[in-house]
Amino acid sequence: MTTPRLRVEDFDAFYRAVHGYAPFPWQSAYVRSVAEGGQWRDLDVPTGLGKTSLIDGWVFLLAWQTAGGGPRTVPLRLFSVVDRRLIVDQAYEHARTLQRALTHAPSDSVPGRVAQALTRLGGEELPLEVVRMRGGVDWASRWLRSPAQPAVVISTVDQYGSRLLFRGYHSTPRMRPIDAALCGMDALLAIDEAHLSLPLLTTALDCAAYQRTATDPVLAGRGVQVVSLSATAATDADRPRHHITDADRAHPVAGPRLNAQRRVTALDARALAPKKPAAAFAQAAERALQALLPLIKRPVIGVVANTIHTARTTHQALAAREDLDVVLLVGRSRTTDRDLLLAGPLLRELLDGPSPERTRPLVVVATQTVEVGLDISLGGLITENASLAALIQRLGRLDRTGAHPLAPAVVIRAGDQEPDDIPVYGSAADATWQWLTHHTPALDITEQSHTTLHDHFAAGLLVNPTTLPTLLGGVDTDPLNTAAPLTPVVHRTLVDSWARTSPTPVPDQEPGPFLHGLDTSPQDVHVLWRADLTTTPDGQLDWEHWVRHMAQVPPHPAETVAVPARQLRRFLTQPTAADTTSDLEGAPEAPAVPDTKGPPAMAPVLRFDESDGTWAPATRPGDIRPGDTVVLPSHYSGHDAYGWSGAPGAPVADLGDFPPRTHTAPMRLDDRVLTLLGGFDEATAEAVESLLRSACARTADDDEEPTAIVHGLLDQLLRRLPTAQDSANAYVPALRERLNALRSVRRWGLATTSRAAGTGHVILDPDQPTRLILAPAHRATGRIEHTPGIEDDSADASSLSRPAPGAQGLPVDLDQHGKAVAARAAAFAERLGLPSPLVAVVEVSAHAHDCGKAHERFQCMLCAGDRLLAESLPAPLAKSGMDPADQAGRRRAARLANWDRSLRHEALSALLVQSWLATGPAHTRGLDHDLLVHLVASHHGYARPLMPLASDPEPTDVTATMPDQQRVTVSSAGMGVTDWEAPNRFADLNRQYGPWGLALLETLVRLADMACSEEGS
Repeated sequence: MTTPRLRVEDFDAFYRAVHGYAPFPWQSAYVRSVAEGGQWRDLDVPTGLGKTSLIDGWVFLLAWQTAGGGPRTVPLRLFSVVDRRLIVDQAYEHARTLQRALTHAPSDSVPGRVAQALTRLGGEELPLEVVRMRGGVDWASRWLRSPAQPAVVISTVDQYGSRLLFRGYHSTPRMRPIDAALCGMDALLAIDEAHLSLPLLTTALDCAAYQRTATDPVLAGRGVQVVSLSATAATDADRPRHHITDADRAHPVAGPRLNAQRRVTALDARALAPKKPAAAFAQAAERALQALLPLIKRPVIGVVANTIHTARTTHQALAAREDLDVVLLVGRSRTTDRDLLLAGPLLRELLDGPSPERTRPLVVVATQTVEVGLDISLGGLITENASLAALIQRLGRLDRTGAHPLAPAVVIRAGDQEPDDIPVYGSAADATWQWLTHHTPALDITEQSHTTLHDHFAAGLLVNPTTLPTLLGGVDTDPLNTAAPLTPVVHRTLVDSWARTSPTPVPDQEPGPFLHGLDTSPQDVHVLWRADLTTTPDGQLDWEHWVRHMAQVPPHPAETVAVPARQLRRFLTQPTAADTTSDLEGAPEAPAVPDTKGPPAMAPVLRFDESDGTWAPATRPGDIRPGDTVVLPSHYSGHDAYGWSGAPGAPVADLGDFPPRTHTAPMRLDDRVLTLLGGFDEATAEAVESLLRSACARTADDDEEPTAIVHGLLDQLLRRLPTAQDSANAYVPALRERLNALRSVRRWGLATTSRAAGTGHVILDPDQPTRLILAPAHRATGRIEHTPGIEDDSADASSLSRPAPGAQGLPVDLDQHGKAVAARAAAFAERLGLPSPLVAVVEVSAHAHDCGKAHERFQCMLCAGDRLLAESLPAPLAKSGMDPADQAGRRRAARLANWDRSLRHEALSALLVQSWLATGPAHTRGLDHDLLVHLVASHHGYARPLMPLASDPEPTDVTATMPDQQRVTVSSAGMGVTDWEAPNRFADLNRQYGPWGLALLETLVRLADMACSEEGS
């Protein structure tokens, strides 16, 4: 099918069709510039003029170039990276809007033609995939099904940067090469407000430079491209930039935004509470608010603080007033809580614009999370003094449309600290204050009345994109901004070390300094709360009990919140200490108080050990390390409806039963979990405990049909849920929905094997008489959902049919599977525009990747341990058709077949391929034999550069049919011999194709294998 041609001039019509209004002149000019010169210039565009439209421009240019039929230079994936967690969500919604417009566009419209071009390019059903990267143990390991799929990925610095460097946080070592390939090849990295993320920008450019040293010219030119989006500061004077033009200044919409009447007043509040800056700011903000109210036309005022502690102190003071509607907005919050907050009436109104019927002001108290990308328009602004760049960003939230004759802003200095001791911004905040008060006098709040403040606010310093260049003329702005952190050099030895993902080198270089710089605090940890982690009757900790409960319902990203490691340690050792956490990733923290009494006692928690994929106790501060996932018992507190508080309070609701795919996830019916979610009073909690105890006992007796017991229990629980949603039980609607979904399951049983669709599995806890788990079968396949915390590394796991919804889990012939994977991998390579020799080597290696499964005992295992059945097979199997959730059945099959599960079938495949190549087959003439062997050996993420060593206890000859139908025989004894040529081969291939290029070639085979396995082919 021929895709209709697109013209560059069609971008305006495309943008208008998607968003309902025309692009600004600079946006159209940028698209033309990239189309003509092929260079993604940095965007030096003031806030409020739609820098997020880079996503729209990239999508259009990718489709335009594809429809043109020539060589493709526009990257296949765009990574939009920001260091504000709330803004990750808003950028995600922008991308989702674009995705929906493409999916539903009429075929004869411009968006329809764009969608056709993208669908033709990716070969998938969706023209555009949209992914949100977040932390969490079960963060989607396969965030793209196809390496050729056009995709927008919205991410934080840590999530993208760690994957680029082959050390993805919460990604298993086996998946890291795929992550690195997708992040580092055929990718456009757009860093929003890049002056806040200079280390990542520098590191990404270094990675691209190393990829360009590859001797293969095609893959050398496919490294990540980087574009900076910055409204406040240049990132590199040598990097070309794209600016606004006179056409934008004269534009009827852009012009007023550039000339918004933002009047800034400096207010000194140090005398209010010299040693308590949070309290001083809260008092000053309340007085400033009272003076601002008569001046503003739009009844929405923002109050921005530098730390979560100050924001919460201010929110508490303002929320006590009855004449205001006040909401708190912080970035460090669990996804579920954030979604509930954003769906609430106050924040929904803030994002949509104030209601005309509003009778009292709406005040949003926030941290730095509002600085970047949040499309709100405030009528007035009160902000804590900060660095120049931060103040400019905050001013960008003030009267974004330029529609009002006056938009007052108040900058408050609170706390009598030395410049270097100012939280978050240090001496830069002091220097910015000096610069500001040079242009407008600082007012002492203790000497001002509401009337005088009112007058000063109306006559403040005019600061907008038009006046700011004059105000900064001749000024050295470096002291006014936090110094760019020292970023270590990404040298060749380090790149080579990172590329070695299996086994991981010891010691290993953490990616953190290359993402945030050398002089910053440790990276975040991901924290979640569970209500079913309790102590024994005698007060002791039962770690096995905790671990078992976490294994039953593994963590998911929506229940985690990112917190600096040091701050979590402080909370667990000194829960009443002031929290100086900001919403900046990698921001320096206040120095820790010297410890003169030895290591402090710490409340015990559970942490996920990524080195071996297990849960382990953490009882000392040093046990908590950056990148960890840490589980706290709910009664520890530290989080509320607004997000991380870092302070004692009410128990935290357990959200473990609400993963993104709730319809197939297991759910705990536990009295402690349900009490927090439902906001039950003491009497209701006791009744729920009694119901659960009775249901568990009756189910265990096996005298009654489990279905009747479960349905009766669910009916009773639903009747006890409150009917109205309020702040005390905001989780009730979601809880009611889950219980109703479980009630719709027709039949429940105790068996662990596969069940028909519409049935489910009841799991009892022998140590907890008021707890059971309900696991519904998959609606399409009837399979019980298997949701392990990490990817299954066992040798037999890859040989199970993993059908997508609607597909059948049937045995798959080895030759059939090899041909299917070969065809899929070759199609991927062709869609990427790789040269024919690389397409061919990918195809051949994909065909041969599983030939080692011809081992007779492996075949016996695939036949559930039945040797007679294995011997009677007309052809070897690649997939058994067994239920992936039936781990007990898999272990039994391996035991009956005498197959050691530590053996790697791909090691045997590599031996067979090497033996085949030694015969000089015409089928591989002209192909890179080293690459072919490597792609076969690494198709499960090992052999980078060494394969895990495991000897066959009963060596035997294994004969397999190769892609040219030649029969090759080797002894399985070779599986236990280290291939000492592998490290040199791996190093040579990295030089030939580049570290990210080699990972991409592996990814083609591996994603093809995964896709075919899911489809049952």
